[in-house]
Amino acid sequence: MGLRGFVGRRSHFVPNSGLRRLLERHIEVAHLEDAPVPLTVIATDARSGDEVTLRTGPAVPAILASAALPSVFPPVELGGRVLIDGGVVNNTPITHAIEAGATEVWVLSTGYSCALTQPPTSAIAMAMHAIAQLVQQRLVLETTTRDYAVPVHLIPPPCPISVTPIDFSQTRELIDRAHAGTRQWLANGCPHAMPLLVPHPHYRR
Repeated sequence: MGLRGFVGRRSHFVPNSGLRRLLERHIEVAHLEDAPVPLTVIATDARSGDEVTLRTGPAVPAILASAALPSVFPPVELGGRVLIDGGVVNNTPITHAIEAGATEVWVLSTGYSCALTQPPTSAIAMAMHAIAQLVQQRLVLETTTRDYAVPVHLIPPPCPISVTPIDFSQTRELIDRAHAGTRQWLANGCPHAMPLLVPHPHYRR
């Protein structure tokens, strides 16, 4: 399967069938507009690069499209468009949340703030690392250079951290650290100090 992606016979390395089954098992609404809280899903038009906002229609295909990380998962055809991960153009859609009626916004970083001790050694790892860096820089811009009409809370990510986006060997530890760190942050009254998001080293040169 992965080899076909390398030789140009497929646009992706991993099928999304497993992710689809996971979504079908846990998503409790059939359509986005049925969600108890107004829901907007962000995707990217693979042909034009336009940002696409999805607020109505089947929930599972919309979320699959929003999670279709380029080259990893296949694009999703929906409403006459070929859609990929919304993070390509807007991974932190704060303005969309406000436009949808949010009076307070909570942002959870999906990147990581710390520099790696060594650069990735494989092609796919380097590609994923580059995407993660693009996403992180967009988050920094969105949260440091704009003023919003409602309170925006940026939940601090775990730090230090040295795991690449495709290394799942420490998933449980990272979940536990993020959970404990967020609970402590909430207990401290959600300090407004900006977390250190720009990649920074924890090692000596």
